Amino acid sequence: MSLIPTTLRAQSGARAARTLGVPRAIALLGTFGAAALSSMPAWASDGVLEINQTCAIQTGCFAGDTAGLPVTISASGSYRLTSNLVVSNANTNGIQISVDEVGIDLNNFSIRGPVVCSGTPLTCTPVGSGSGVAANLNAGISVRDGSIRGMGSYGVSLGEQAEVSGVRARSNGITGIDVSVGSTVTGNAAYQNGGNGIGSRNGSTLSGNAAYQNRSAGISAANGVTVSGNSVYLNGGDGIVTGTGVVVSGNTAYDNEGDGIQTSSGAIVIGNSVRLNTGFGLNLLSPSGYRENAVSSNTAGTVAGTATNLGDNVCSEAAGTTTACP
Repeated sequence: MSLIPTTLRAQSGARAARTLGVPRAIALLGTFGAAALSSMPAWASDGVLEINQTCAIQTGCFAGDTAGLPVTISASGSYRLTSNLVVSNANTNGIQISVDEVGIDLNNFSIRGPVVCSGTPLTCTPVGSGSGVAANLNAGISVRDGSIRGMGSYGVSLGEQAEVSGVRARSNGITGIDVSVGSTVTGNAAYQNGGNGIGSRNGSTLSGNAAYQNRSAGISAANGVTVSGNSVYLNGGDGIVTGTGVVVSGNTAYDNEGDGIQTSSGAIVIGNSVRLNTGFGLNLLSPSGYRENAVSSNTAGTVAGTATNLGDNVCSEAAGTTTACP
């Protein structure tokens, strides 16, 4: 509540109008108001901070971010793209996160770099150090619903307890999507990346993803992971390759240049369709077990390694033939 009486405020306003003239007084108020607004971050009505090309290049998009790429996020919270971000240098990140607990909604926009991957074997030019979203030293980061393509190294590079969903990672110089320990990667597509399509560290879950025509493995995962319901196709290395103590279930591994599915010891491999891979269909180290898999027409053979056949597998060396699974 103001302590200035209403009559005095009115008199003060009247004096200002007489001194400056009414139009000029109004113009000055408009100028001060615009300056105040321009210094404020762009908040959406739901409290989400906005990121777009204009603020990224001209002013910085919010506190802690300065003009120019990368957009730097130094406060936990929720952020949303409201335009595409164009990154002209293969060594520059699109968004750099330096704090835990951040959510990035790409909002079906894209982060685009200059890299193009093409040819057989796949070659990416130019390769650099820039990522679309980089937060490999921070925990609890989520990225969802949009495209990241043409970055110098990783499309998405995140730390522990990350979540990546609905992201299309294409033509990035190294790996499309890479996450650390205890992460979840669901419903993404990784296409023509210069390394692996999707990579994860220990204790992660990778489900419902498509990885195809990547230079190396479609999916490369470490120890204690669950890899389920993914499709890996035409990759230049193994379709799916994992560490120890994993569950690999319900995947399709088709026409990859390495093994269809390769695991270290302590794996359970269930209900996969594995066909036309250049290496073995399944290459499993003991002690591991496999059941209910369909393994057919893989160049090097059906099942390699010393895993235990737990039953109900179907194996064939060539179309129209069947053979007992070892």
